[in-house]
Amino acid sequence: MIRRALIVLFVGIALSSCTQNDGYIGLLFGKWQLIEIWEDETMTQHDNLYYNFQTSVIMVQVVYRDGIENAAGLYYGNYERDGDELRFKIVEPSSDNSDIPSVLRLKKGEENMFHIEKLTSSKMILTRDKDGHFEKFVFRKF
Repeated sequence: MIRRALIVLFVGIALSSCTQNDGYIGLLFGKWQLIEIWEDETMTQHDNLYYNFQTSVIMVQVVYRDGIENAAGLYYGNYERDGDELRFKIVEPSSDNSDIPSVLRLKKGEENMFHIEKLTSSKMILTRDKDGHFEKFVFRKF
């Protein structure tokens, strides 16, 4: 009897620890590779920029490739999604007083706001108007 109760308790804990947000993780959850950045009509391709979403935390990665050795710049913050709007603020690494690499088009400590134009299980498109320019960020699920 005690053994059965312990098994039921263990299975219940194991199953509930694998879920977040009452079991609904959503399409945004996971790792997204930024493959295109559009500024007005000009597109640049990328293969080393990643956005990672989990619970309310965002981690932005810049992978620097140098032959066999790779290094990464990691930037953390919090995000909030409200319908088709995505807002986040990069706040870490707080020990690094330098700006986030300009290729990301983000500023540390400032709120970054995007419109979610498309979000599926494999593709995400974020857009925004910034400083009089239309920007579009195209991601693929990684």
